[in-house]
Amino acid sequence: MISDWHPLVIHFPIALISTSVAFDYLFYFTKRQDISSASWWTMFAGLVSSLAAIASGIIDDSLIGHLGSVWPIWYNHGAMQIIAVIGFALLFYFKTSQEELYKKYTIFYLLSATMLVVILFYGAHLGAQLSGRI
Repeated sequence: MISDWHPLVIHFPIALISTSVAFDYLFYFTKRQDISSASWWTMFAGLVSSLAAIASGIIDDSLIGHLGSVWPIWYNHGAMQIIAVIGFALLFYFKTSQEELYKKYTIFYLLSATMLVVILFYGAHLGAQLSGRI
C-alpha cells in the first residue's frame, strides 16, 4: 500500500541533511575540500530524498487529514518538515550560487543550518508522536 512508503523514506533526508551540516562544521574547522564536497553531495541527496518524504507524507496525510488541521503551526509535523526543507533548499542555493557571500557569512550559514536541523529533528519527533511510536 502507498501509505507504507512514508515510514520507509523519511529517514534518508533526516540523516543526510543533518550529516551535511556536520560536514559543514568539520569543513569550517579543517578547511579540507573533500569534506566540503561531502557536505554538498549529502545535502543534495538529502534534498532530493526529502521530495520523496514530503510526497509520501502528503499521500499519507490524505488518509489522515493532519496537515491542515493542526494549529499552531509548531505542533504540525508536516509543516515543520516542509519549513525545514525549504530553509535547507535556500541555504543550499546560497552556498552553491553565492560563493563569495557564503565565505563572508559562513557563521550565519552554520547558525541557520543548526537552527533548521533542530526544526527538522523536532518535526521528526512530532511525526513519531503522530504515528504512535513514542
